[in-house]
Amino acid sequence: MTTNNHNNDDIPTIEELSEIHIADIHHIEKKHEMRPKAYSLPERRTAQQQQGSKKQSRFGTIKQSVKRQISGSIRSIGAYAGRIAKPANAYFRWNLLFTFLIFLFISSAIWIPCIPAVNDFALEIVTIISIILHCLWIIAIINALRYTWRLRRFASHEIRLDLVKNEAGIKMKHLVGLCVYKEPLDLLMDTIDSIASQPNAREKITCLVGMEGGTPDKEEKKRILDDKYGPKFERFIVTFHPRGLPGDIPGKCSNFNYAARTAVKILRADKNYPLEEYDNNVELIVTTGDCDSVFGDRYFDALEEDYWKLSPKQRSYTVWQSPLFYCINLDQSPFFVRVTGLLRAFFMMGYLIPWNINTMSIFSLTLKLFEEGEYTHPGYQMDDIIALIRWSLAVRRKCVIRAIPVATLSGPTSGKNYVDEWYEWARQIRRWTIGAAEVFHYFAIKFFRLPVSVSFSFAAKFVFYYGFLLCIASVYTIIAPLVTPAMLNAVDHGVHGLVIPNNKCFMIIMFGFLGLQYIWFFIVFLVNYLCQPVFPRQTKDKTGFIRNIFHWLMTWPTLVMYCCVELVAFLEVTVRGKSVCSHNASKKDNLVAPVPSKQPDRMEV
Repeated sequence: MTTNNHNNDDIPTIEELSEIHIADIHHIEKKHEMRPKAYSLPERRTAQQQQGSKKQSRFGTIKQSVKRQISGSIRSIGAYAGRIAKPANAYFRWNLLFTFLIFLFISSAIWIPCIPAVNDFALEIVTIISIILHCLWIIAIINALRYTWRLRRFASHEIRLDLVKNEAGIKMKHLVGLCVYKEPLDLLMDTIDSIASQPNAREKITCLVGMEGGTPDKEEKKRILDDKYGPKFERFIVTFHPRGLPGDIPGKCSNFNYAARTAVKILRADKNYPLEEYDNNVELIVTTGDCDSVFGDRYFDALEEDYWKLSPKQRSYTVWQSPLFYCINLDQSPFFVRVTGLLRAFFMMGYLIPWNINTMSIFSLTLKLFEEGEYTHPGYQMDDIIALIRWSLAVRRKCVIRAIPVATLSGPTSGKNYVDEWYEWARQIRRWTIGAAEVFHYFAIKFFRLPVSVSFSFAAKFVFYYGFLLCIASVYTIIAPLVTPAMLNAVDHGVHGLVIPNNKCFMIIMFGFLGLQYIWFFIVFLVNYLCQPVFPRQTKDKTGFIRNIFHWLMTWPTLVMYCCVELVAFLEVTVRGKSVCSHNASKKDNLVAPVPSKQPDRMEV
């Protein structure tokens, strides 16, 4: 199929701020027309009215005709022009409760020994909490090893989509969206290459690139992308997200919300794209990704295979998530970046997917569910953490995360030297934490719109993961063993409990737990090693044996530093309120930039 790339004329009105560029308009040139259609999105009704454009007889007029048709279609459809944000207090928000619970728990090492009758078993309380923490680690290990086994087994599995039971004759199509601001173009192109290499990409995949309006050299970047990728996809769309739309905050959420709405309208307006027509039964799967990701070799085929295993009802509340490994140039990262990347991959398979806590970075769902959840929320910064809540609200039940047994890769934070590495690492953690706090606020105000069991279950898992595990656990295991005995002495109680006879016995138990913790850390490194054979493009973590030992030893200090950054971030969002909520993307330059050969800026430790 030949592909021609054309640009639309600028549309100056505020309702028509979009600049949309579509590659692969071969069908439009062939028919010389594009008829926009109006749809009721939640009900997915077919169009009732169509507007035609006059055919051109000479080939020399086709280009201008197509540009007018695209521009006219956008005017008829109406570009997304923002939303009216509901009045909200910028400071008194539900994340204050989250912060209160966190600091109440950490300070328990101080106030529990001061309460008469309770201080008799203060040492036992610390011990029981430590036991619970290790039991939860065991659960994560079982889950992570289970998913590791699935990934390795699926690598030799043959996908036969031609054998699925498709009695309704459903056509599978994909819309894959990536958002970019100032990230290197080579990094984005590497991600798009991993999508273009998927089987039948030219027949069923539409690639969407959402650029910010302030992206440097956006027109030139758009031209490069159109020229290279227009022929490789069924449709290739680039949008520019205008600044200052009502209700938007800077970040991927608002960018992808704008880009996805625009792309879906364009696809519906294209009469040669078989979306929701009378004689076509099409299921469009929407996939969102990051510009520093590498999709698994058979991501979309594996997704479709699992799609056919579900009933139509199950598909309406299912979100597909691929296990994500932060392994792009990970062996060149310092210990705190690499350890964080290994832990995040482990926690995704250990908690996020099996416990249905939230999606992360790369995930897929049906267009119907995407629209019922009103795309992504442009007023929040973490599109993946908030997504599952919004879609659960749309269907009034728990949405289910199903794992796609294909590994995907993502880039860790990066900097040109150690100072930059520390800064980018801490800034990313701060952003994740503030985003989680805001999502907790969003969930709290929507609490009673979900079934009670779903709300309480999600609240417990969310608070455990983002509050206890990531923010409290490591700091508590330092504070409690030291502060609790000191406070017992301060109130003249003596360091003893009902079962634990003295401080020496208590410290032996605590050091035993620390040793057990390092066994769990070893399994985190082991999971990463076992999953490497199924990484896309045969990517390997080439970290040497000695560095691996050093990183393993530094895992606990890294978690402590991680917790400290999170605590500061919770305090910041408590004091500054909504004003701190924005998506300041981490630098990705060193994920593609060559490392100097003579005097490197950073040491490999």
